[in-house]
Amino acid sequence: MNLLPNEESIIKEKQLEILGIQHKEIETKEFLINNKLIVNSQEGNLLNELKRSLSECEKFYFSVAFINFSGLQLLLDCFKELEEKGIKGKILTSTYLNFTEPKALERINKFNNIDLKVFIATKDLGFHTKAYIFENKEEYKIIIGSSNITQRALKSNVEWNVRVVSKKDDSFVREVLEEYLKLWEDTAIVNEEFLDSYKNFINELRKVEKNKKIDFADYELIKPNNMQKRAMDNLNRLRCAGENKALVIAATGTGKTYMSAFDVINYKPKKMLFLVHREEILRSAEKTFKRLVKNKKKTTGLLTGSSKDLNVDYLFSTIQSMNINLQQFEPEEFEYIIIDEAHHASSPSYQKVMQYFKPKFLLGMTATPERCDSESIFDIFNNNLALEVRLREALELNLVIPFHYFGITDIEGIDLSDTKLMI
Repeated sequence: MNLLPNEESIIKEKQLEILGIQHKEIETKEFLINNKLIVNSQEGNLLNELKRSLSECEKFYFSVAFINFSGLQLLLDCFKELEEKGIKGKILTSTYLNFTEPKALERINKFNNIDLKVFIATKDLGFHTKAYIFENKEEYKIIIGSSNITQRALKSNVEWNVRVVSKKDDSFVREVLEEYLKLWEDTAIVNEEFLDSYKNFINELRKVEKNKKIDFADYELIKPNNMQKRAMDNLNRLRCAGENKALVIAATGTGKTYMSAFDVINYKPKKMLFLVHREEILRSAEKTFKRLVKNKKKTTGLLTGSSKDLNVDYLFSTIQSMNINLQQFEPEEFEYIIIDEAHHASSPSYQKVMQYFKPKFLLGMTATPERCDSESIFDIFNNNLALEVRLREALELNLVIPFHYFGITDIEGIDLSDTKLMI
């Protein structure tokens, strides 16, 4: 059926009313067209722009391919404030690439002021929009670009997002809203049945992927970052000066284990011992060394409560298991010994091991050298500090990503004085 131009205009107007957007004729006046490229930098990021726009809007409409919970958390306070003020919004996301997290959908669905829909992607039809639309009294602010609702996309990734501010009767605004409406009408409403089904699917998918997923990082050439280069240079200088012990202090997440692996590769010991008190750290360290050490002749193994790989080149041992099996090794068996979590090094269990072995080089690594018992670990490593990068510097150097700090209010009515703390 062919429609007259006036009839087509009326139908489009009705469609926009269904979406909750009423196009109003506004007075002819000068509008400040504030178009801008938004990038994530030290001066600002997309998250700041979204928070500001949400606090000023009368309604909002999002269309993003991916939403994970860490990204959603950054906006939860804004959504709560909008709920309290009765400001309504619509969020459209997708199942494309199975990335959107069920937990994020469940949390959004709890807001009374937000309608949520999900585009069901197929192998032939994906969904990759990233648009944030804010309705104000006389204008729309539209941000279209590359950022989904993930923590890194909103704060730190290299992203380009263009902000356009325009009056309500602008043709670009109407085109965007009409496309949004088409997508909205073609997508599924998120209810309990959908959430249960999607959650079960994702759980099953993760089980299948767990043993099959291979990252590109497993193939690419991994190079030391600036912190690791500085540490390795200083370790070499200390060794050239005749020193056989050193301590590296670096914030958690900066790459101390990778640094130690790079230094072992550089030093080329016949045998190396990696000591730590927790088995999960140990297994992760062995995985890192396997990934970096390209010499296939070098064997690695674990010495734990359940593993007894004694005859290997690079041995990863818990301090508890090494104390039990100490006499299985010669004092000069290991040329290079690494003490991870070295703030424990002054304890009797560590001292017993360290006094037994006579390595050519001893490396200690820790994020927190200060001890509550006032014992100094610096003396153990002959006061040779190869590197010190605390958390503030690590954040400034982008060695670690910004983190959330959650404070717990006082717990009343419960006596915790006899409770053993896990410190």
